[in-house]
Amino acid sequence: MRGFDEAQVRFSTAVRAAAPLWAAGCWIRAGLLAGVWLTLLWADPADRVRGAAHLLVGTGAVLLAFAHVRPETLAALGRVPGLRRLVGHLTSTSGRATVDASGLAEGAGALLATWLFAGPFPLASLPPGVRVVGLVLAILYVWEAVLQAVIDPGWYSVEQPPPRGMRVFRYTFAPVLSSIILVGAAPYTEHAVSTAAWLVLSATPFLYYPVWAAFDVLLRASVSHARTSHLLNRQEIAIDLHSQVKNSAGLLQRYVDEPAPVLAEVRSLAREVLMRVEELRRDVLDVHRDQRRRHFGDLWETTQRVLPSHWRPACVLRDGAEVVLGPADAQIARRVLPDLLTNALNAGAESVELTCWADADEVVLTVRDDGPGISPDDLDRPHGSAALLRGRLVLFGGDIEWTATGVGTLVRARWRTQSHEAGTRLSPPGTDRRGGR
Repeated sequence: MRGFDEAQVRFSTAVRAAAPLWAAGCWIRAGLLAGVWLTLLWADPADRVRGAAHLLVGTGAVLLAFAHVRPETLAALGRVPGLRRLVGHLTSTSGRATVDASGLAEGAGALLATWLFAGPFPLASLPPGVRVVGLVLAILYVWEAVLQAVIDPGWYSVEQPPPRGMRVFRYTFAPVLSSIILVGAAPYTEHAVSTAAWLVLSATPFLYYPVWAAFDVLLRASVSHARTSHLLNRQEIAIDLHSQVKNSAGLLQRYVDEPAPVLAEVRSLAREVLMRVEELRRDVLDVHRDQRRRHFGDLWETTQRVLPSHWRPACVLRDGAEVVLGPADAQIARRVLPDLLTNALNAGAESVELTCWADADEVVLTVRDDGPGISPDDLDRPHGSAALLRGRLVLFGGDIEWTATGVGTLVRARWRTQSHEAGTRLSPPGTDRRGGR
């Protein structure tokens, strides 16, 4: 089993977390831009045209960001001849801490939106109150746009880690952006915003550090939880390997090492080992399986997988897939079921149909096949498979019966219920509780 790769788990967690965060960020920026668009209603017509030209850049950038997080949208855009190179570029930058077209467009859009309210070319016709609202919305848009870059999963990439220059940029971007806001736009505010309010707006980039720290804490917690779950899962698999596979294989080995091992019993034990290995494989892959209460249908599918491939099409489960078996009854069925099928097929049957019935008293397996069935000589041989199967069932208060039907053989194997968890599935109308007509 592969070991626990902490760096890879951190990156995978960041990728999974970033997808909904990025989508939410796109909606937030779209809402902020919508608010900025509304401020143009208070501007003169000429200023509205210039403001719309500024905001179209940011609006297009947000739409591009939406497409960046939707593979189906990128695939659709890739079919447009003029956009194939752009789509290829966006696809190649996914999961990497790098500058891409979407980021550059949002940066330009944020700058142009901010300059509508503070900077060298503000919209002079806007009332002071509207300008303050627009400026706050624009700064929040800038903050949210850059936040996406600060917590981008590409910073945690294992195969394509960010270069040293980008790592330095991540640590220093907050004071750089704060200085740009403070120095680059403050002289042009014309006192529309108080000095205290402007200082607060200029300091907003420093909030990146606590957000970044919180994101890292969540990643470390997720990695720690994943590591603990990984270790517990390995321990449980090791326990299952020992209790199920090793014990069965050890019993098989001890039986084979006896001076005169019975071949039929060796075959039965070998099939049980294969059944346990297949069950363990399915338990590991399906975390929702209840290992304490087995459905007979699960045992049937496991048996099908360990049968030779040329036999599988001949075997059909007619009824009983939903019958619930407790641990002890499942263990008995695990030994009996493959023996019933292989005995019928080895005897020459080309079609085998099986049903299962269980209640608080007994479990019954019924097999109908088109073969000649077990000969009396097989029943008389003490070490034959039929005699061994009967002896095993007698130990649990049961028995097995073979009946010729004229067109084949009917076999009923039953034993006293060993588990309180056993459940009942009613047989079809006209069928008695032991599967006969």
